[in-house]
Amino acid sequence: MATAYEYIERNKRRSLILLALFPVSSVLFAYAAVLGFYILWGLLKYAHYTNVFSFASVWNQSFISAHEMCVWLLPFCFAVSCFWAWMAYRQGDRIVLDSVAGVRSVSRWDEFDAYTALENICLTVGMPMPQLYVLEDDSLNAFAVGMHPAQAGIVVSRGLLKRLDRVQLEAVFAHELAHIRHYDTRLMAIVITCTAFFAFAGEMLIYGTDRENADHSWESVANRVYFHSHCPLFVYPGFLLMAYGYVLAPLIRFALSRTRESLADAQAALTTRHPRALARALWRISQDSRIEALDGCRLIGIMCIERPQGQDRFFDRLSGMGRSHPPVEERIRALNDMDGLFDDTDKR
Repeated sequence: MATAYEYIERNKRRSLILLALFPVSSVLFAYAAVLGFYILWGLLKYAHYTNVFSFASVWNQSFISAHEMCVWLLPFCFAVSCFWAWMAYRQGDRIVLDSVAGVRSVSRWDEFDAYTALENICLTVGMPMPQLYVLEDDSLNAFAVGMHPAQAGIVVSRGLLKRLDRVQLEAVFAHELAHIRHYDTRLMAIVITCTAFFAFAGEMLIYGTDRENADHSWESVANRVYFHSHCPLFVYPGFLLMAYGYVLAPLIRFALSRTRESLADAQAALTTRHPRALARALWRISQDSRIEALDGCRLIGIMCIERPQGQDRFFDRLSGMGRSHPPVEERIRALNDMDGLFDDTDKR
C-alpha cells in the first residue's frame, strides 16, 4: 500500500500528465472534427448529384481538404489549449470558485467559531491557514480548493455551519485539509478546468454572448440552431465541443480514485483523534447534501465531501462504477472501526 508521500507524488505526476495530454487531445479532436466535416460534406454533395453514397469516392478529397485546413488550424488549437492548460495550472482554483454562485470569503470576525476551529486544526497539522469561504445554502457540504497548500481555500455551506457542532466541524476541516495536503485539490482543479473548456467553448458557439441567460435544454438548443442556421460553421463545432465535454465529464470519475475520500477520512481521524465526530458529520451531511448552486457543475461535485447532486442515478446504484465517492455507509463503518483503536489507546 502506498504511503502518504507516495500518494502526494503520484498526484503531482498525474497533474502534470493531464496538463500535457490536454493540448494533445485538443489537437486530435480538432483534426477528427475537421476530417468528419469534410467527409460528411463530401458524402452529401456526392449523393446529391448521383443519388448514391460512396465513401471511397470522397475519402481522398476529404483527406486532402482536411489536411490543407489543419495546416493552420492545428497550430492555433495547440496554442489556445496550451494557454488554457497554463491557466488551469496557475488559476484553476480561482476558476472553480468563480463558477460557483453565492461563494464569499469570510474573516475571523465574520465567522468567529468556524474560523477559530479551522485555525486550531491548521496549528495541529502544521499547515498554513487557508482562506475560508461560505456558500449561502442551507444544505450541508464542503470542498477545498488550492493549487498549493500555501494558497488554498475551504468552502463550507451555511447549513454546515448551523447544523454541525464544533467537534464535527473540526473533523470536516481536517478532512478538507487532508485533500489540500495530498494535492487532491490541484489534480481535481486541473481536471475540472480542462474538461470544462470544451463544454464552455461549445456553449459559446451555440449560444453566443447570451450563454449565461440561455435555456440549456435540448429543445432550446434545437430552436436556436434552426433560427440561426445561417452559420453552420459555428453550429457543427459547437455541438461537437458540447458533446465532447459532456461525454468526457462522467469518464473523468474513472481517472480520480475514490480512495482519496477514504484517505482523507483516515487523515482527519488521525488529526482530531475523534473519528466518530467525522462519522456523525458525514451522516448528517448525507441527509441533505444537495447544493443547488452545483446542480449545473457536476464535476465540482467530485470535490465535495459528499455528492451534492442528491440520489445516485440508476446505473450508479446498479454497478457503482459511476460513483465519485465511496458509499457513505462504508466510510462511517470504517471510521467507527478506527474509533475503537483510539479508545484502546486512551485506556492505556
